[in-house]
Parts: sequence; structure tokens; C-alpha cells
Amino acid sequence: MEKLSNTYRIVEKCRICGGTSLVPYLDLGLIPLVNNYLKSSDLGKEEIKLPLKILYCAQCSLSELSIVVNPEILYRNYFYRSSVSRTFRDHCFAFAEECAKRFNLTKDDLIVDIASNDGCTLKEFKKFGVRVLGVDPAINLAKIANAEGIETLAEFWNEETAKMILNKFGKASIINAMNVFAHVDDLNPFLEGIQILLKDDGVFTIEVPYLLNFINKKEFDTSYHEHLSYFLVRPLTYLFKKYGMEIFDIKKLTIHGGSIRVYIKKEINKTTKVDTDSIKWLLELEKDLGLHTILVYLNFSHNVRRIKDELLAFLKLLKDRGKIIMAYGASAKGTVLLNYCGIGKDYIDYIIDDTPEKQGYFAPGTHIPIVDSSYLKSKKPDYLLLLAWNFAEELIVKTQDYKNSGGRYIIPIPDIMVI
Repeated sequence: MEKLSNTYRIVEKCRICGGTSLVPYLDLGLIPLVNNYLKSSDLGKEEIKLPLKILYCAQCSLSELSIVVNPEILYRNYFYRSSVSRTFRDHCFAFAEECAKRFNLTKDDLIVDIASNDGCTLKEFKKFGVRVLGVDPAINLAKIANAEGIETLAEFWNEETAKMILNKFGKASIINAMNVFAHVDDLNPFLEGIQILLKDDGVFTIEVPYLLNFINKKEFDTSYHEHLSYFLVRPLTYLFKKYGMEIFDIKKLTIHGGSIRVYIKKEINKTTKVDTDSIKWLLELEKDLGLHTILVYLNFSHNVRRIKDELLAFLKLLKDRGKIIMAYGASAKGTVLLNYCGIGKDYIDYIIDDTPEKQGYFAPGTHIPIVDSSYLKSKKPDYLLLLAWNFAEELIVKTQDYKNSGGRYIIPIPDIMVI
């Protein structure tokens, strides 16, 4: 990788197989950093906008961004809080419950959560009487988690962090990396840290957005500068084998538009049974759907441009009819969708968000004001564009009074739908 500045660098080879046959297939243009919410005093200043382009590795079928942004810029102060979503809290409880039963966890077991955010997942594990420890580089989130009784280290995960935890807490029975593995550029210190801290019979789990869903459901707005890798099972099997580990189970999940939870063990662990059927089935499905060749990805790019054109045309029609439009969910995917499609304050008056830390700020790039849900009553919009479409059901239930008063919802992905 060639260093350009302290802000980002360009990708020249695949981070998994080292291949250099990287073919670009999706170019969303210059997009701001999705969590760089602006104060009113920032609106006149120049805003960082960087290329958002995805490449396909012809050798191992990994998709990855064309640049890597300095993680110190992205993660030291982080606005997204996992606990805000009831859907995600329920997801975390179900995961913790499954692990407690499946792996016979006791009070002596240590569960380590990488990129633990505000402690959402570990709060659920704690209900089962185990020891828990969070690791997250966001100083503001670690402070919140610690205040709520979830011990959290404000550190990036690597070999040094793993050694520090090992010396103080001992080895971990489960290390979880939920919605962070795709954010990692250099996977070597990350996986070396896992090898150091994980018990020989321990379990390492990751959750990542599944590239199959990304392509089939046209989820282009889930690509942003934090999401460096877009995984199929094929490159993951290659990766873990390289580090003396192996996948022993995979589950498809509906969360975040379609994800996979991958269960990994050390190869020296011969007692944990490998579910070869689930792994083989997904590998064959990926191949049958053409996800190991470039043509499917080029067609996906064409579909993304069509969504942009159709959404803009629909919003323009509503505005021409004098309709008031607001959005719900000042999410990362919302920032990408609005900026790529060119949807700004001329279309959307306000973005409602339930995260207190975001309210009073302005959305990156578009500078649309972020407000609380009271604006639904005071401004009475005709339409709500659901930017956090992955939580559409939860948001509609939460805004039942708005719906009962005649309000309508626009779901933009995978195709425009009005409810």
C-alpha cells in the first residue's frame, strides 16, 4: 500500500490472499466519513470526503475498499451506540443465551467482546453469570460502558492488548468480534491476538455482513469507509486456515440486512465437531450464484445506479406536489445513501434519530439537521424516508401515532417501497 497522507492509503493487494488482480465494480464517488456529525460551527468549514470504491479480488473472491482510512480518525470518538436499537439488544441476548447453553458456560468463563461499543452484547452475557470484558478504541463509549458496570478497555485489538488481558484476567473461553472483523485492515495482529488469548478449546466468533445479501438485496449503502472487507465464506475459509484455525459452524442471520455468524476454533482443538454441511452448502451456493466471478458484481453496480435514479425521481415528484419529507435514522448507511444519491436539504427537512449524542448535530455531507422524535408531531411530515431500513419494523412500531395519523414510510432498499 502506498501512503498518501495521515488520512488514508490506497489498497494495492488483497488483504487475505495477497493477490493483485483487483477489479473495481462499485464507485459511489466522494463520500464523507459517516460518523463525522457536524456542529453548527462546523458548517462553514471544509469537510473531509474520500473515494468510496469497492474492488473484487479475482483470486479469492474478497471484496474490499480501494482505500483504508486511518483508524485513529474513525474510531477514537464514535457516535453509534448499539444499545439504542431494541432489535439489536434482542439479537445480542439470543446470541448470549445460545453460547451459554451450547458451550456450557460457567462463572469461571471469561467472555471478551472486541469492539464492544457501549457494552450492549456483554450486558446480555453477564445475565448468565460469566465474567465479561470489553475492548473498544472509542474513549467515549468505553466510558459509558464502564459507568454501566461493563469493564471495558479503550484500546484497539492486537497482540499487545491480548497479552495485557491475558496477564490480568487469564485466557478467554469465547472471544466475540461482532460487526468489527470487516473493519480490520491488517488481520495479522488481530488474529495473532486471538491465538494468544483464546483457550485451546475456546471459541472465536465473528459476525459480518454477508456479501451474498449485499449483492442480491442491492445493499450498496452498507458500504462505507469503516467497512474495509465484504466477505463470502470462500475467502474466510482460506484466511483462518492460514492462521492455524478453522470454521466449525456458520449461521445465516437476518440482522443488518443479512449477516453470517462464523464460529472458529483452533485446529489443535479436535473435540469440537465441524459442521461441514453448513460450510459446504454456502460455498456451493456462492459458486452457483456466480459470486466467484466478476459479472455478477458489474450487474450489481448497474442496479445501484438505477436505485439512485428512481429514488431521486420519486422524491422530486413528492416535493413538486408540496409534500413534507423527513428521514428516520441518522445512520451510517443513511449518510452513504443521501450523499451518493444527492439527496440534501432541498428534499429532506430533518433527520430523526433516537441517539441523544446525535441530536442537535448535522448529517455529514448533506448538513440536514438531526432532531428527536418530537418533530414528528410538531412538523407533521407526509413521508418518512427510513434510512435505517434494516430496523424498519421496529421504527414503524415506534412511530405508531405518526402512522395512525396518515403518515407514510419510504423504504429505499432493495427497491423503493411505500408503506
